[in-house]
Amino acid sequence: MSARGIKRRIFAAVILILCATGSVFFWNRGSFDLFEFSFNLGVAGVGFLVLHHRWKAKEARELTPGKVEDIFS
Repeated sequence: MSARGIKRRIFAAVILILCATGSVFFWNRGSFDLFEFSFNLGVAGVGFLVLHHRWKAKEARELTPGKVEDIFS
């Protein structure tokens, strides 16, 4: 996995966690609900896994310098 892929995954995880946390406070008018928070984290986790596997498949198809060297050597 490249540095770009790692940064992409970290950014996505942070955004998903912030949205999961923010939506709990938004819908409960500033109060915290542990059940709703855990549900939102579960949904965010599933979303992250979907993104991870989608990006992983896309990165496997991309040409890297090593693959290009193997093809044209």
